[in-house]
Amino acid sequence: MSGSLSAWQNFLTRCIESRLDPETFTTYLSVLDTQAPLPPPRIVDLFLAPREESDYALDPLVVQYIQVLLSSGQVNVPTALRGLWKVSSFRDQLRGDAEAKEGENDGTGKAKTGRRWKSSYTTEETLFYRITKYISSGTSPRDIQEAVELIAVCIQWMETVVSASRVGHEMLSLAPTHTAEMSAQHMALGTLVIAAVENARVVHALGTRAVPKPTRKNLGKALEGFVPLLLQCSPQGAARLEVFRTETLVNLEPVEIKEPTAAADKEIEDILEDGLQLGVDSMVVEEMPVMNTRAGLYVYFNSLVGPIKLPSSKLSADCKQLIARPLIDDSAIFAYLHNRYQVALHTASPFLLLTVSGRYPVHHGRYYTCSL
Repeated sequence: MSGSLSAWQNFLTRCIESRLDPETFTTYLSVLDTQAPLPPPRIVDLFLAPREESDYALDPLVVQYIQVLLSSGQVNVPTALRGLWKVSSFRDQLRGDAEAKEGENDGTGKAKTGRRWKSSYTTEETLFYRITKYISSGTSPRDIQEAVELIAVCIQWMETVVSASRVGHEMLSLAPTHTAEMSAQHMALGTLVIAAVENARVVHALGTRAVPKPTRKNLGKALEGFVPLLLQCSPQGAARLEVFRTETLVNLEPVEIKEPTAAADKEIEDILEDGLQLGVDSMVVEEMPVMNTRAGLYVYFNSLVGPIKLPSSKLSADCKQLIARPLIDDSAIFAYLHNRYQVALHTASPFLLLTVSGRYPVHHGRYYTCSL
């Protein structure tokens, strides 16, 4: 890793000293990547780090090199934005930022912890607009993971810019030139965020569980603080972001199926236990009133008889005989009528007459009835 880092550092130094054009830089880049591969975050940190001879602003030629790295796929958009954020001048304006006072590193070429550009606003504005083109054209993000990273780094940038702006207003230490540069940077960042939140892959990621719930919440809070700041320089952009925050982002919230909580489960168990402790004998069953109707009597009598074949053709063909003897006989029928109607036997008489038409004596001493 140290050998590859040294090779990249020497390559960048020679490119800047010779003012190598981006076309030739692209040719050498592919060769160097094959001979000395280096992780994309380390490449971005190396190219964007303040140099020994100058720490005021990034060389415009390096900005073009960064564009070559993006277009060639050597680094992706979230990595470039995160590397740019590390060396941003906005971070030096934040009070209580201990990293801003830390010393330089041991000369490995890595961006020094806490060492940032004194005026990176113009560089950020330029790169924001260049990166916006990649997002608007659909080149970036390339997948869901890159979309999630893009959302996270946009949140990081908005929170930093809003915090630095508040500190600047409180301290009143910004020169008019920096104020104008910062305003232009805010507009460029707003354009970048609009392109990001309106990107199809980003919207899809926000509508699924790919983006964690805390990240979506942080996105809403970051937009809430950034929109008033953007309103001062780009009212149209601020309006679009506000619509996204209040409408689109709310509608993209995934539907969550809430599982029963432990308290609800315990409450259900207590109800069941109370019911089981009561026992069957303690349960109250409401008695249904006895309905003495002709239909009920008709059903009862028809359940006592069955069809037969008569030896004589003088009787009707649909006559029926009393079945289930000796369990069912005249005494059993009279006992049923007495128990059911009790003192209201006069009510049973017309029902009985209408239900049963008569009896016919046949052979072997049996009785046969015909029902209506």
